[in-house]
Amino acid sequence: MDHNVGQDGHAEGPTAVSSFGAKITAARRRRGWSQARLAAALVEASGRPTLDRHYVSRWERGDRTPRAFWLPYLARVLDLDLTELEQAKARVFDASEQVLAAPVDRLPGYSTTQVEEIFEHLREQWHWLVRTDNLLGPRFALDGVLNQLRVIEALLSMDLKSLRNRVVRLGSQYAESAAWLYEDSGEPLHARYWTSRSLEWAYEADDLKMQSWTLFRRSQLASQIDDVVQAIKLAQVARRDENRLPSPMRAAIRVQEARGHAMNGEERAAQRLLEEAHAWATVDTVGDAREGHGSFCTASYIEVNRAAALVNLGQAKRAISVYEQALPGLPAVYQRDRAAALSGMAVAYAAADQPAQAAGLAIKSLRAAQATGSARITEEISRVAMSLRPYRNDHSVRSLLEELADRELS
Repeated sequence: MDHNVGQDGHAEGPTAVSSFGAKITAARRRRGWSQARLAAALVEASGRPTLDRHYVSRWERGDRTPRAFWLPYLARVLDLDLTELEQAKARVFDASEQVLAAPVDRLPGYSTTQVEEIFEHLREQWHWLVRTDNLLGPRFALDGVLNQLRVIEALLSMDLKSLRNRVVRLGSQYAESAAWLYEDSGEPLHARYWTSRSLEWAYEADDLKMQSWTLFRRSQLASQIDDVVQAIKLAQVARRDENRLPSPMRAAIRVQEARGHAMNGEERAAQRLLEEAHAWATVDTVGDAREGHGSFCTASYIEVNRAAALVNLGQAKRAISVYEQALPGLPAVYQRDRAAALSGMAVAYAAADQPAQAAGLAIKSLRAAQATGSARITEEISRVAMSLRPYRNDHSVRSLLEELADRELS
């Protein structure tokens, strides 16, 4: 098959680029710009220092679409119509829904007893998939979750009578897991799709716990796009009926709300919520969520998030001290959380003008993130690396930049 080769030296398959990506690529090439030049123009127009060629490359390939924040600047620097750009982005989401909502396989006629056995198998399998994610990351857990969702959808196409409510509840649980795995994989459009599916099933089953947990997940997604107000409000709604929620969920939702307040510069509110979360912190060394959603919210997890909040509040040196105390307490099963904490600690060291320490931690985190498939962590490390470029003569910083460059070429 013939391929076109772009100005940046990357082969481009004619059917691999989304219409959104193709629109950006065409406008960029009309200007004779490289992807690096477009990234630089966006940084200059927006005043934001956290964008490089690799983000533009992902947009053009259709791997990701830019956050809403970037659309007006893309329209301005490329002389594109903003409304058309927004519509093209929306069509990417519509296409992702069509792919994810693939036709449901039909199951042969099963007796009530057989359906019960399938249900129990799916319920038990969910715990193993949660543990797989905590140990190995989304790369090893996502396919299993999606396969089980297809079975659940097939069951729901049957006349289940009194069993339907239980299957719908389990479907909501699996859909929320898919949302998280896609979020961690760096695919927010798919994450939003499965969050919506989870919430629909939670309402059908009248499952207050899953309604609250899905709103918690939506709050996380809002944080990812820097929509601070929405992140705080969704977390507050998630714990509106918290007296009916289990302790781990109460703790985790508070931590998420605290994150929003820290992003908004509200230290007192953030610290208060983190202290409250400790009252419901869990002790978990297994990582299979048998104690319910939020089982990951241990005392050490809360303190790692306190450190991240301090970075957002401009207190990097204090954050480093909190990270150093909290990291050893993270349960061994939560390997991806450990990688995320190392990445966060690297951010703190970079903000504290300690580039060698920041780069060393970023390299450790990068390797773990690559192994697990956590694009969320990898992108944070990329931002750390960008901030460290003025120190590229330092051996550790140079090693980090080279490792990231090798990753992009592999």
